[in-house]
Amino acid sequence: MTVVEEEEQAAARWSLDSAHEEDALRGSNSNRARNPEQQARRHDRSYRVSFAPSEREIEAERAVALEEAGLLEVARRRRRRSYIAVYLSIFSVSYVTSLDANTGFLYLNLACSEFDALASFSTIAIAQQLCYAIAKPPIAKLSDVWGRAEAYMLSLLLYMLGIGLISTAHSLEKLLAGIVLQACGNTGVQVLQSIIIADTTTAQWRGLAIGIVNTPYLINFAIGGPLVRAVLDNNLGWRGGYALWLVFLPISAAPLLITLIVGQRRAKKAGILVRDPIFRNGFFKALKRLAVDIDALGLLLFSAGLALCLVPLTLAGRGTRRSDAPACALAGLGLLIAFAYQQTRAQVPMIPYRILRNTTVVSICMIAVVDFASFYLSWTFVSAFVQVAKGWDQAKTGYFATTQNVTSTVVGIFVGWLMAKTRRFKTILVTGVLVRLLGVAMMVRYRNADTPSFILVLSQLAQGAGGGQIAITMQVAVQTAVRHADVALSTALELLFAEVGAAMGSALAGLVFSRDLPPALARSLPEMPEAERRRIYGSLSVALSYPLGTHERTGITLAWTSVMRTLCILAAVVLLPAIVFSLLLPNGQLADANHPEDEAGVVGVARRRSSVRSRRALRRQSVNEASSLSRSNTDRSGRERPHTIGSSGDLAIGSLDGLSAPHVSSLETRS
Repeated sequence: MTVVEEEEQAAARWSLDSAHEEDALRGSNSNRARNPEQQARRHDRSYRVSFAPSEREIEAERAVALEEAGLLEVARRRRRRSYIAVYLSIFSVSYVTSLDANTGFLYLNLACSEFDALASFSTIAIAQQLCYAIAKPPIAKLSDVWGRAEAYMLSLLLYMLGIGLISTAHSLEKLLAGIVLQACGNTGVQVLQSIIIADTTTAQWRGLAIGIVNTPYLINFAIGGPLVRAVLDNNLGWRGGYALWLVFLPISAAPLLITLIVGQRRAKKAGILVRDPIFRNGFFKALKRLAVDIDALGLLLFSAGLALCLVPLTLAGRGTRRSDAPACALAGLGLLIAFAYQQTRAQVPMIPYRILRNTTVVSICMIAVVDFASFYLSWTFVSAFVQVAKGWDQAKTGYFATTQNVTSTVVGIFVGWLMAKTRRFKTILVTGVLVRLLGVAMMVRYRNADTPSFILVLSQLAQGAGGGQIAITMQVAVQTAVRHADVALSTALELLFAEVGAAMGSALAGLVFSRDLPPALARSLPEMPEAERRRIYGSLSVALSYPLGTHERTGITLAWTSVMRTLCILAAVVLLPAIVFSLLLPNGQLADANHPEDEAGVVGVARRRSSVRSRRALRRQSVNEASSLSRSNTDRSGRERPHTIGSSGDLAIGSLDGLSAPHVSSLETRS
């Protein structure tokens, strides 16, 4: 056979083989089209692993869902019980502290009168409010570093030590020291309760929660005055009235303290609570770091500068040399300037720059300053004024002086509900400022001795209604304007500036009282000896010793009326900037969420751990199956068989990972 013939035969065989291969391929395609399930079974088992979960995987996912449902139900019940316990405890503590507030100013009037220092009432109020202001940031930081329960325990200890010192004081200096300790403890309790409420409520419902927690003022409105009268009638005196809280305060605070301790232990076991290891490097290093974290130098400069600016105002006209007040004011101004410079160099400034750039926080702080300054201008001496002008006893005076607090509480609950429904706060805040300004203006017009009592009460009701709108909206606005990590800081700053405004208002009230009352007494009672006029100026008891209708009592009333007119005019003028600052606020919408990234809690940790364990088990199982399939796809010689897309072990693991994760995620989202 020639070469040509051999080539022709080879070409014929090649064409025949090609025809057979084409027929075989067409038959394979037709068979695949007619019976896809049979064709799928011819592929490797990895096809099933890659594109559809097996029965074992479905059962595992069902087990995960049941486990998560059980954890969720248990956690919901535990969370519900914990919330009920926490808020009942907060309510009991608020009841005792509000009763202390409703009676304390009456006892303080008597204490200052006993020491012939009624004019020093405003000085003591300034010291108290400065402690309220400067103690908030350190206690808030201690609660983050040391723990909520420990910081709360420290606050209670300071509170009780202060009350004990007040009840045993026999001089104005010891009384002032006790007031300082009591103020530090009281402000710690307030800050921690505000932080707890902010952490356990959404922005939409936070205002209502704050209003409900303040409801003890409604009850104590009817109890405060009669309680003071009962204490005095039983010859316990103002010291015995203060000493009562040494018994009732620990009893009311014990449930909340126990709840905080138990909650911290559970959170620590669940891995949620991670303590700052600040105390692991020694006590002195811990103090140094704590001083840096709370900006101790900034606090010292701020408080000292503010005190030097305000306290000399109340000392004017009481024998203090005229050169002392300007010198103290200049020294205080210098310290405040040094504080402003120090804030630009501090590692952890008391007022961070990011807060200063927040329009809402700055506006709220300014509103807090002028609102509290206006309140204390008109309120500091109002209880003494109504006793002098109307001759009311301690019970009626207590009712009148707490009218604003009661009205503010009632309106605050309604405002909280209204904010929850409308999810807005700006309009409510602006309206509150205007209503409060109307109440102060009424006190300017109707503050005479012959004014009907219901007009005086109506002015207090208007101020309380406006104050309730302002207080609730301010706290909610300042907490929702920052990220969750800055909630404690923004809350502390808002309360700090409020106390600064209170100190400014008390200082101005003391200045007006000490400057205007002596000459007013001299004008209305020119025939009275100067020594007796000084006794009237220094003691409320001496002023009340003159019966109503006598010439002396009428002259005393005219002098007090003149002073109150000046105080109310100043209060109205100081409140005017609040209108501008309230209009600068953004009209944002309150969200029905409370920082979801931080709300996982024990439930989230348990669910995540359960899901992670289940997914890891499924992945290990899939890896084993894929490995066995990969081994089955190799021939005996170890060479890998050719396979189609989706049949390899690596692709199967990747596909399973992509399939299993969405199932678990959907369960977590629904739950």
